[in-house]
Amino acid sequence: MYRPSALYPLYWNKLRFKVFERDRYICQRCGRYCKGMADCHHIRPISRGGPHTMDNLITLCHSCHESISLHRYY
Repeated sequence: MYRPSALYPLYWNKLRFKVFERDRYICQRCGRYCKGMADCHHIRPISRGGPHTMDNLITLCHSCHESISLHRYY
């Protein structure tokens, strides 16, 4: 089971696949089909109180996720 850290719930793996299916494995930033390379991104970051809910999660390709997330680490 994929779980990045203790900040993520035990149901994280199931939730992220629901997000991928909702978004049809299409990156919500660049529009690329990314099945097998998809990342689940928090719109409002966990560090700022963002919840692990469908309305706060989107599918991004790995490239877009890295470009968005790199500047958010403090």
